Amino acid sequence: MQSGSSRIGGGIRALATTGALLLLLLCTPALPAQDSVAALKEKILDIQNAGQLGFRNFVLCSKVITYGQYVANPDNKVKAGSKIYFYYEPDNIFTERSNGTYHIAFTQDMIVRNDSGDTLLRAPNALKFDYEGRTPVLDVYGVNTLTLGDLPPGHYQFVAVLHDTLKRADAQKVYQFEIVP
Repeated sequence: MQSGSSRIGGGIRALATTGALLLLLLCTPALPAQDSVAALKEKILDIQNAGQLGFRNFVLCSKVITYGQYVANPDNKVKAGSKIYFYYEPDNIFTERSNGTYHIAFTQDMIVRNDSGDTLLRAPNALKFDYEGRTPVLDVYGVNTLTLGDLPPGHYQFVAVLHDTLKRADAQKVYQFEIVP
């Protein structure tokens, strides 16, 4: 797991983490079924590499456990002063394959704006993920944490900007939320 955090005025504190579930290939001689699984993984990587970078399952949460497991908020309203989490899965992160190794690398910016469009938080590269190894990473998720501090009740935007370093592509997701007393 990799993470980063920043604190910018107004009592907002941001933290971003990422986790990856590694699908490990066995180091034993390949059996026909293992050959089929390895070939399927390579096809998945081909599809992801050709696809458009984006976000999947972008959810406001009260708790994140692991990949695909979280407690989603019932709506976009959050209590003043609380800590909130945004869970997501990057869609179509590029995997570079070279000499039996797999490499993925991406960063993610966090931005918070009020309903007037003023930027209250800008955290470039709040999340950084760089993996190189002998097994491909097929399931990746990110978690952004915001401690709302003394932000007053009102309407806000959370903006996540994903940068795929190897594909040289960017994607953005905007989530509207409301702070209530």
